[in-house]
Amino acid sequence: MKTSPHKRRNRVRTAVVAGLMAASALGTAGSALAEGNPLYDQPYEQRNAYNTQFGVSEQCSPQSEEFRFRFYYRPGYGGAWINIGKNIWDLKSVSNGSTSNPLYFCGGPNDGLGQIVANNAASAYNWYEGYCATVYYYAGYSGASSGKFDTYSPRSGHDLGPTRNNNRSIQFANCTRV
Repeated sequence: MKTSPHKRRNRVRTAVVAGLMAASALGTAGSALAEGNPLYDQPYEQRNAYNTQFGVSEQCSPQSEEFRFRFYYRPGYGGAWINIGKNIWDLKSVSNGSTSNPLYFCGGPNDGLGQIVANNAASAYNWYEGYCATVYYYAGYSGASSGKFDTYSPRSGHDLGPTRNNNRSIQFANCTRV
């Protein structure tokens, strides 16, 4: 018995869709496995990380699997930015193993480029899948007496609220998407 052209097209279409779905699943699994762990505090040399000014590492890269949280200089994800990939006790004094320096906005447009990140960020986005991030008003992961902080669930972002232009530290924690 001969199959109609319509049935053959449907079989081919089904096979193509199944192939695309399988490829998509493999691609997703691959990227999920590559995600960095912001709770693992590797030595400076291994992280290839924190700049003193205008760095050229993952924190300044347009896309990073290790540094998946981003501060922006302007509201609405505007202006210069910097990628963050670990807890930072004080954005004004980040140690590279031998010295401590402030972090600077190093990527994106000129608006804010080269400005210190501490007390200058207006918005942020968290691309991590399994980690929440909390931005604090003060160094040392603390807020003012009213508890000033901003929390970002996985894969979420917004303009900073209480810590807009008053951000001094960031801390990550395990969590599930809310």
